[in-house]
Amino acid sequence: MPHPGNHVLRKEAEYSSNFYESDQILVDYLREYASSEAAGYMKDNFVELGRDAATVLDALSLDADKNGPELVKRNPYGEELNSIRFHPAYWMMMDIAARSEMFYVKYEPGLRKRFASDRHKLGFAAGQLFAMGELGIYCPLCMTDGAAHVLDRHATGEDRKRLIPKLSSRKGEQLMTGAMYLTEKAGGSDVGANRTVASHIEDDLYHLNGEKWFCSNANADVILALARTGPLQEGTRGLSLFLVEKFLEDGTRNLMDIMRLKEKMGVRSMATAEVLLTDTVGKRIGPEGDGFKIMAEMINMSRLYNSVAAIAGSRRAVVEAWQYLNHRVTFDTTAVEHPLIREKFYELGSLYVTGFLLTWRAIRAMDAAENGDEQERTLLRILTPMAKWWTAEKSVYIVRECMELMGGNGYIEDFIMPKLFRDVNVLPIWEGSGNIIVLDILRAIRKTDALEVLVNQIKKHATPEMDERLDHVLALIASFETEMPDTIEPTAKTCFKELISLYQESLLRAESSHGRFGWVKPAIQWMVRSRGNSPDITKAPSAETIAKLIGWSFPGS
Repeated sequence: MPHPGNHVLRKEAEYSSNFYESDQILVDYLREYASSEAAGYMKDNFVELGRDAATVLDALSLDADKNGPELVKRNPYGEELNSIRFHPAYWMMMDIAARSEMFYVKYEPGLRKRFASDRHKLGFAAGQLFAMGELGIYCPLCMTDGAAHVLDRHATGEDRKRLIPKLSSRKGEQLMTGAMYLTEKAGGSDVGANRTVASHIEDDLYHLNGEKWFCSNANADVILALARTGPLQEGTRGLSLFLVEKFLEDGTRNLMDIMRLKEKMGVRSMATAEVLLTDTVGKRIGPEGDGFKIMAEMINMSRLYNSVAAIAGSRRAVVEAWQYLNHRVTFDTTAVEHPLIREKFYELGSLYVTGFLLTWRAIRAMDAAENGDEQERTLLRILTPMAKWWTAEKSVYIVRECMELMGGNGYIEDFIMPKLFRDVNVLPIWEGSGNIIVLDILRAIRKTDALEVLVNQIKKHATPEMDERLDHVLALIASFETEMPDTIEPTAKTCFKELISLYQESLLRAESSHGRFGWVKPAIQWMVRSRGNSPDITKAPSAETIAKLIGWSFPGS
């Protein structure tokens, strides 16, 4: 007979049963920035998805993680299959994602027109809820939206009409998924070194020959692949983009030899492969030589997905630790009453809020840009890499710190935190590692007015101290005109981190000025306090302040 007090948590402990209804930050933000009609249309979907994310997704996610995809190379007669077999949990999660209408609301013609100013907000809100429960499959979902986005803008009318409804279905069994076959052995992030060659057949059809090294969602139905139509010396200018479908018009499989599935540290539920293209049929999209320019649109969409995945992973870690420690008694008091624990939640909650605002400001810019706002389009050009870089880096830190807050149980595979930690570690690497992002931000400020637009927005809500910091950063950036690369790139890295911090504080102060969100003020106070350069007397915030900052309701909170 166990001792009556021998429990990890209080006997009455309960967690959230609905991640949407519990998330005061997401609900507040959508209420403020999405139209009531758009939010009203998706509310039932959000509620259902929030319930699934809080209840069934964890078990499905862990099953798919422990029983990863398997390559079925040949049938018993030795005939090539190159198919991938998944655990049933994988398909159940795909059903949940499709049913949420995260794609349908963006691409179904009537809804797209009706919610033109909110389509990305609605899709990414559903995505954030889903990714709180399963980050691995959020990659194939990202690739699917990215493929639909590029086809919508650049494919022929016939291909758009045929494929986009299948890439945006709200029924899992009808949903086609997308992929991006971009990197190769020779160059990695240096896509200009790609060696896959496209040989013209007729009209806009080509044979593709070469090996793609990182092919995530390798079981995709619709693939966008880069291949060389110009000489290697032309770098990215010699690349064209091709639509590669799993099945040809006559129903036979397109020739793609899956060499092996990669064993990854995390996101194990989905398949990443090395794929050899041998006379693989591809249909050119856009003019020859414009491949990388068009593919960049999919990359930018993917970077926003990366940011949403990062804040979803961060959010899940913070609320998991928060709920746990609200029900954990240590040293004769509830754990969250200890000053050092409150102090840590003060930091982690503020990091989440600043990442959330940065990411969602980029999502708002994407919606506005699609509706003709050129200033928002320019802003999006710099916010996309900034949000990707900052949120990815911080997600790894946040999840690790939340594991420590939970102690030994945070490290045990019975709980969600170890899988979450493995999954978020890919986010600083995918869609451009930190160094690649720094170079991209440099390009943005050299080739567009993005820096001017960003600075103007910072100044609207800057304090004198912020103005002083901003002037210093701008002086350093101005020096790039005369400095050498050995100086420019390392300096740019520190400058851009400071710019991101300044912009995040300006976003917080903009929201604070109209007082709509109770979770903003504590985050501002944390940012101001965290800028100190030397130790000082520090008082931990109250439990009430931390609860307001976390913005998460659950039984007993």
